[in-house]
Amino acid sequence: MTTVQAMNETNNFPTPQAGLDLLARLKAEALSMANPPTETNFEAGFFRCRTANQCLSDAKSQPVPTDLFYSLWFENELTILFADTGVGKSVYAVQIADTISHNRKVLYIDLELSDKQFQKRYSDNFENEYRFNENFYRISFKSRYSIPEGTSYEDYFIVSLVNLLDRTGAQVVIIDNMTRLISADTDKAQTAKPVMDRLNDLKFDYGLSILCLEHTRKTSSSQPISLNDLQGSKMKSNFADSAFTIGRSTRDPNMRYVKQLKARSCENIYDNENIIVYEIIKETNFLHFSFIEYGNESDHLKHVEENEKSARVEQILALHSQGISNRAIALQLSITEGAIRKCLKKHA
Repeated sequence: MTTVQAMNETNNFPTPQAGLDLLARLKAEALSMANPPTETNFEAGFFRCRTANQCLSDAKSQPVPTDLFYSLWFENELTILFADTGVGKSVYAVQIADTISHNRKVLYIDLELSDKQFQKRYSDNFENEYRFNENFYRISFKSRYSIPEGTSYEDYFIVSLVNLLDRTGAQVVIIDNMTRLISADTDKAQTAKPVMDRLNDLKFDYGLSILCLEHTRKTSSSQPISLNDLQGSKMKSNFADSAFTIGRSTRDPNMRYVKQLKARSCENIYDNENIIVYEIIKETNFLHFSFIEYGNESDHLKHVEENEKSARVEQILALHSQGISNRAIALQLSITEGAIRKCLKKHA
């Protein structure tokens, strides 16, 4: 054995022939990468692979999404409507369902109101009830129900919903509200994601249009509403096709405004400079939102004076110095955690 061969073997260096073999293999791999497989339409685990041009061609055979309700909700979309308690999101949702039911079957899953409470809203003092279209199905919990052993609450909800879809043929579903759909803490992504996945699966399998009602976090009447105000995990808004909200106006106790926060099938039409302003009224037997005008969100927010701002800053700093968390301070002062963080950073 030569000295060079001994050194190569001792130090695990490749021999000249091994080096040539390695170069040949690398060259072959490079050539294979330069000439990838010609397959362009295939599935791989989670994914379906097509060229962008093939996607456009496939889309031509698909119907253009139908606008279900003033560009806030489109056909075959999973949409979220969220608002504070008592603002009237159920009133607005029933109004949406009533409008759509003239052309499509609608399942309104009402997990909030009793039959008598529903009657009160849509009658004249429990008489002369409003006449809904027969395409409007109102779904409520049975007075007593039991979940099969080994089945989770969420799974049984989905199974029951599929049963409803099969028996009614409905393709529009409104869930009022998400808090009653998810049994665990919706602040956690690992809880929210599986439910949103199941709803999206139903959307695709049945060609559904789904509207989910949800609550807001504790917000300040002086701050514009954003997606960050959606209660629970933001994962829900990430999985939704669109989202809009209802806010209280400080100008009048019966005045509300609707703001669009996320849209995929159209432009974001109703932003903070073009909100839809309504008045909640009841004409004989139908409680509803009556359109007033389009407006600017800032005109309907509480304007905080300078002395109020100074007092609030002092409160925030004092509570923070006591070791109270940002979340607890926000709840106590009815403002957002973001406002707390911004204040502390500014006065650090």
